[in-house]
Amino acid sequence: MEKKRLVLFLTALLIFIFLEERHSSAESDIIQIGVDSANVRSEPAMTASVISSAKRNEQFQVLKEKYDWYQIQLSDGKKGWVASYIVTKGASDSPASDSLASSSQTGTITADHVNIRDTPSLSASIIGKVNNGDQVSITSTTNGWVQILYQNETAWVSSQFVHTQSSQSTASTGDFVVILNEGTNIRTSPSTSSSVIAQGSPGERYPLTGREGEWYKISLVNGNEAYVASWIVSSSIDTNSTTMDSNSLNGKVIVLDPGHGGIDDGTTGVQGTIEKNITLQTAERLAKKLQQDGATVLMTRSTDTYVPLPSRTNHAHYHDADAFISIHYDGSHEKSAAGFTTYYYHQNQKQLANRINNGLANSISSKNRGMRHGDYFVLRENNQPAILLELGYLTNTYEESLIVTESYQQLAANGIYNGLLSYFSS
Repeated sequence: MEKKRLVLFLTALLIFIFLEERHSSAESDIIQIGVDSANVRSEPAMTASVISSAKRNEQFQVLKEKYDWYQIQLSDGKKGWVASYIVTKGASDSPASDSLASSSQTGTITADHVNIRDTPSLSASIIGKVNNGDQVSITSTTNGWVQILYQNETAWVSSQFVHTQSSQSTASTGDFVVILNEGTNIRTSPSTSSSVIAQGSPGERYPLTGREGEWYKISLVNGNEAYVASWIVSSSIDTNSTTMDSNSLNGKVIVLDPGHGGIDDGTTGVQGTIEKNITLQTAERLAKKLQQDGATVLMTRSTDTYVPLPSRTNHAHYHDADAFISIHYDGSHEKSAAGFTTYYYHQNQKQLANRINNGLANSISSKNRGMRHGDYFVLRENNQPAILLELGYLTNTYEESLIVTESYQQLAANGIYNGLLSYFSS
């Protein structure tokens, strides 16, 4: 009897040691994010809520491994799960957590009033601020934070507000597709009957390597090629492959109205993003696309100045505008509120609202909150075809991190552009 108990005890001990070694092995693993924006979820499941996001090339130590998911710890101390198919295992040659680099790199700040902190944490003390366009000297990075030199001392800035030459080239090295819907099937071949090898989540972006009929060929993190249906994703070549005649914009007068300005900041984001700045940035990107196709573009403001509402609508009336587009970003006390909304007031504005809402739905990954009647001055007092756009919520931490990026604003501009092409072609 005693011998039997001893055998059972030793067996249990060996199992415990094995599990501990396996757990320790998992903890010692390092993973690196392989897509531009990876969803970090509360549980290891596609149906779990998204609590944050991680950027391409960020590295994390694995806390746990479950099914095909890795648990990681974020810079704010929260723990979450990322899917294995969007990461690579092992540290890269240039790890995400370094000591001071021997030679610093220059980065550019992409938003206004960005907090500079004394340690890489949202709870750390704020020791200063930087603004859109400011140049910073980067000495190292770690899990979503960039260490910079500030007043001859080291300090930290959230990496989502810093563009470097390397990160910019990643976004512009080639075409890409953006996943729009939760659980988007990624397949082994261009057919709905082929095997599903992964499922994408909104905001994930993959390099586009080719096209076969109505399917996009994409490159996965592990280097394998796969396919996704073109009708359920957005791509950077959407505007180039459109069948509508871009000459339909030639000679059209389009008034772009970047919301707020001057003493009117508009909504302030969780991370300090000021609405008036990014409405102007988005309008400038859209204006460039429209002008390239022959449209006459008029801006209600082109600098950080306050423009009264009647002056904005007078722009449209005086120039007999073919379209008036007021650009905004939303805010809410409900932190989970997300998505874009298209507003109109008069019946002669409804068709324009419908076409542009569809264009945005096919371009950006945010939730489509639809087309709504909105009692706004710039619509109500406007006799021209006019709409007001809320292109996302700055009060949603995850959505704010997307909104401030050049790629999101460009995709939004593409969606509005395509909507205008459709409107004027009909």
